[in-house]
Amino acid sequence: MSTGVKRGHRDDLVDVAPAAKKARDPETAEQRVLEIIKSSGNKGVSDEDLIRACPVLTIEERVDVVNKLITSNAITLHKVKDTLRYKYKGPTTSTPGDANTEELVVFNLIRDSGRKGIWIRDVRIKSNLGLPRLKKILKSLETKKAIKAVKSVAASRKIVYMLFDLEPDSSITGGAWYSNQEFESEFIEILTKHSYKFLEAKKSKALKNTTIRSPLVKYNTSYATADRVLEFISKTGISKVRLTVEDIISILDLLVYDGLAAKRVNSEGKIEYRSTKTLLSRIAVSFLPCGSCPVIKRCSDANQLNCLNCKHMKIWTTI
Repeated sequence: MSTGVKRGHRDDLVDVAPAAKKARDPETAEQRVLEIIKSSGNKGVSDEDLIRACPVLTIEERVDVVNKLITSNAITLHKVKDTLRYKYKGPTTSTPGDANTEELVVFNLIRDSGRKGIWIRDVRIKSNLGLPRLKKILKSLETKKAIKAVKSVAASRKIVYMLFDLEPDSSITGGAWYSNQEFESEFIEILTKHSYKFLEAKKSKALKNTTIRSPLVKYNTSYATADRVLEFISKTGISKVRLTVEDIISILDLLVYDGLAAKRVNSEGKIEYRSTKTLLSRIAVSFLPCGSCPVIKRCSDANQLNCLNCKHMKIWTTI
């Protein structure tokens, strides 16, 4: 009877692996995420909802899927009580029911501009409407909550128009680094400190790992990708806005510019970061026990005397 249970358990493991692999397929993942967002109706879903619904997807895979759906206008991004939620857009966007012909022309131009919005000058040129008349139409559409005016951080006097329920593109709002058109230098400083704290902890953990004997391996394991740093920042709850991997990369690059971190490209083509405080000092390297060992010729993996059980080597690797 026990044999049957084990066999059944093994069969379950065999069945799960292909299913998980299929779920991470780009097309399958995109369809799955779209179905989840579509089924949520007007409520929409947050990043946390997607993580729970699609646990097999990594952060990068989930971000790629969401960005593709937003770019293809399949979903839209909305801010609900300081939380970003994704909503199904559907095949068409509803227009104001009592809009006249001129209002429909202006509304369609604004709708086509997406999350980046459109400047009033461009609306005037494309619609061939006079400025006084256009301003009245824009005011009417704003009153109906069909569109909204958003100030651009690129130019304080530049206002763009977009659909009322759209979340402005980061190129308009400045992304996570701006709040109410103000540059959040204090927020950036907090993120920088926490990112450096994570890199230091990662390096310290690698150094204290007694299961790793090779200094080179310890050095390599002291690196961390921006994904890992983002996970750490998200868990701390210090950010009230949704941060992306690109946001964290810009923060980590600041550490590099300040000489507090170094970065490299790993074998998988991903950029990794680590704090620049070296794991082994020059003094420690100069005291490499092998250089002055009187029995170095007898040291071999085939002999009882080797670097793995050498007490001097153990001391050196913890310097």
